[in-house]
Amino acid sequence: MRLRKLVSYGILVVVFVIGFGFTTIARGSGNPPASEKIEFAQQTSDLMLNTLFAALTQEFDETTPDNVEQGKESISLIFNDKNRDMRLVGTLDPLRESDRPRDNFERQANELALAGQAYTSVQRVDDQWYYRRSIPLSNFRAECALCHANFPAGPTSDWVGALMLRVPIRE
Repeated sequence: MRLRKLVSYGILVVVFVIGFGFTTIARGSGNPPASEKIEFAQQTSDLMLNTLFAALTQEFDETTPDNVEQGKESISLIFNDKNRDMRLVGTLDPLRESDRPRDNFERQANELALAGQAYTSVQRVDDQWYYRRSIPLSNFRAECALCHANFPAGPTSDWVGALMLRVPIRE
């Protein structure tokens, strides 16, 4: 009789542990966001891209051989490491080691960018869904070679890295 109670108790504990595990897995994976939420994040990403590209173009217009170091610092402040929602990423002697790809998305996106291909994905990071995208960057301005001494004098069609954008998808 005692053995029977012990076995019943053991089975109950195992069922509870398995049930708790499945509940945690289900809660952790979450349901993907609705298509209209993804579309909203994509549109936000388009606006963000236009704003950042305008800022980069302005920076290029103002960078000269006499103020290259200030130009590098300015870009580094705009794309600072604390802002994980917008990054310049590359592997071809980036300005800072922290500008190298950080996760699987950025590694895959950078690899595609070096072939001139954009990349997008909807991903869950911790408990937040994000619309992530990369925009391939080429050595498209003469000023690129001012800051990146390893780039040939531009403009050239050489693909050199990517602009990574990440927009939270609101529930």
